[in-house]
Amino acid sequence: MGVGARFSSIASRLLLASALLLPLFLGLTGFFLDRAFENSLEVAERSRLRGHVNLLMSVAEPETRNGRITGLRITSVTLSEADFEHPNSGLYGYIFDGKEKAVWHSNSAAITNPPEYKKIAKSDTPGKMLFSEKLLDNKRHFVARYTVNWEDAKGSPTPFHFVVIHSAEEYLAELSAYRSELWRWLGAAGIFLLIAQTLILRWGLRPLGKLAVALKAMQSGDTSSIEGEHPKELQRIVSNLNQVLDREQSLRQRYRNSLSDLAHSLKTPLAVLQSKINQSPDPDKELSEQVARMSQVVTYQLQRAVSSQQKGTFRRTRIEPIAQRLFATLQKVYAEKRMQQELDLAPNSLVAGDEQDVMELVGNLLENAFKYGKQQVRMTSSIEGAQLCIDIEDDGPGVPEDQRERILERGQRLDTSIPGQGIGLSVAAEIVRSYDGDIRITRSELGGACFSILLPMTPEAD
Repeated sequence: MGVGARFSSIASRLLLASALLLPLFLGLTGFFLDRAFENSLEVAERSRLRGHVNLLMSVAEPETRNGRITGLRITSVTLSEADFEHPNSGLYGYIFDGKEKAVWHSNSAAITNPPEYKKIAKSDTPGKMLFSEKLLDNKRHFVARYTVNWEDAKGSPTPFHFVVIHSAEEYLAELSAYRSELWRWLGAAGIFLLIAQTLILRWGLRPLGKLAVALKAMQSGDTSSIEGEHPKELQRIVSNLNQVLDREQSLRQRYRNSLSDLAHSLKTPLAVLQSKINQSPDPDKELSEQVARMSQVVTYQLQRAVSSQQKGTFRRTRIEPIAQRLFATLQKVYAEKRMQQELDLAPNSLVAGDEQDVMELVGNLLENAFKYGKQQVRMTSSIEGAQLCIDIEDDGPGVPEDQRERILERGQRLDTSIPGQGIGLSVAAEIVRSYDGDIRITRSELGGACFSILLPMTPEAD
């Protein structure tokens, strides 16, 4: 099965589009939400670092010698942030002098060597808070630094660098937990949306299924039009279809009536001509043949036109009652032959065709069997998939293999000693072809010909 056939329905195409677009949409949504949350964590981290730097600057006290500032000190009592006091807490505070030498560090950094200032800062701008990220001991850290010029009593400035380093472990753990929850909920939302869309599609497309059932009922002959209540979006289509069907049936009936009138109009003068020729003491044989040929052509063309008009009808015809009527009629016509007849039809032997066409088709083949059979005629049927196979057999001379195609042509007959015009089999073949069926001629087990007809049991969808 090809991809086009696999996704030929509206529902499958919409679900495929959703299955392709929904992950993309949810993926983009997750990406932007993740970036927004990560940015918010970074903003919050910078805000905390800024507060820690301001805290250190607010409690720092200068150390002087001979009136000059030699360093800064901070007592633990003055620090309100407990993490500065706990060793290896992940929050570390440093003060570097102008020579980039650490002059103070928090108790949390007491058991670790202070980092080299040049590893955490490449340039400084006094009076400006700077933020960065550094790998210290192969671990990610956030760094905030602020350079200030501390003036002594004489107004001489001495530069100091306040540095706060915070481990990114807490930040990464919070970000990882958020991402795990985010993608879990987005995945659940995607599954829920697909299920919901599937249910909504089924509910929304249900009227189309109902319309298909109504069309099927009309095709099977249960109804003559599309019935039932439909949504307003489909009701206009249904109304237009019913109008087209009504008009088509009306035109077809008018066409058949016109053909019937034409047949009567032509056959009556032809019958009068034939009668006059037969009553003539010296009948013109050539004229008689031409009149017979005209009658033959009229009959053939009328029946061909009628059968070709039936392909568009939506009816199913039961074979058994037609066969029983035809057997009874032909038994009377060929009473002198005392034919043994056998009728064995499969249950539910139905064909998708007009009753008049089926009557014409089966009648021509049965008449041919009665005409050429010696003592026995048999009609059977079997179901082959979506088709009904009808076999009509006789015990006559049969049809030579090299003549089986030719006798289905108009006017062709094998035995010219038996009266007839040679159009019955050609009309039967035309009817079979008009319904996309097939007709085959083989040798019967009875010894004569076997005509096998394959016809669809349900109308073909165009």
